[in-house]
Amino acid sequence: MNMKKLLLLCFVLFGFSALQNVQAQLGLKSGMNLSNFNGYSFQNRLAFRVGAFYGLEAFDNVTIEPGIYFSQKGIKSDAEGISDRLSYIDVPVLFRYGFTERFDVFAGPQASVLATRRYENPDGVSRNTSTIRGYDLAAVLGFGYELLEGVGIEFGYDFGLISLNYFDTNVKSRVFHFALTKTF
Repeated sequence: MNMKKLLLLCFVLFGFSALQNVQAQLGLKSGMNLSNFNGYSFQNRLAFRVGAFYGLEAFDNVTIEPGIYFSQKGIKSDAEGISDRLSYIDVPVLFRYGFTERFDVFAGPQASVLATRRYENPDGVSRNTSTIRGYDLAAVLGFGYELLEGVGIEFGYDFGLISLNYFDTNVKSRVFHFALTKTF
C-alpha cells in the first residue's frame, strides 16, 4: 500500500466518524525508540519519536487511531565505529481495545517513509539513501495505560514486514517504543 492510499484511508475514517456522530479525540505522543535490524549483531539505537493521533470511538471499547509521527530508528556498532540514524515519517492505523477505562491494547499496520539518513563509519559521514529502501511496512502491537485524566503511557513493538534491502541484505526493522500521551 503506498502512502497516498494510506492517507486516503485515514481521510475515509475521519469522514466515516463524522457521519456516524462518533466521539473523537485528538492527542499527542512523545517518547523514545529502541531500534535494530533482525539478523544483525549491531547494538540497539536509542532515539526519539514525536507526533499526533486522532482516536475515533468505533464500537464499545474499540477505538480506531490513525496517526502521524516523526520517528528516528537505526543501528549502531561502537566496536566497528558504525552508526546509521534513519529518520522516518510513520503513519500507523491502530485498533485499540479497552479492557478498562484506563488500560488498553492495540495493534495495526504502519507505513513509513524514509525522510533523512545519517550513516557514519570510520571513513566519514554519508546521507546517501540509495543503500536502503525508502519506505517500510510494519505491524504494531502494544498496550497503553492512562495515568491521569488525559495523560498516559504506552509501550509498543513495531516489526517490519518487508526487507529494507540494507546494503543488498534482507533485514527487517525491529523497534520497541515508549511514549507519554496527552489527549484533548
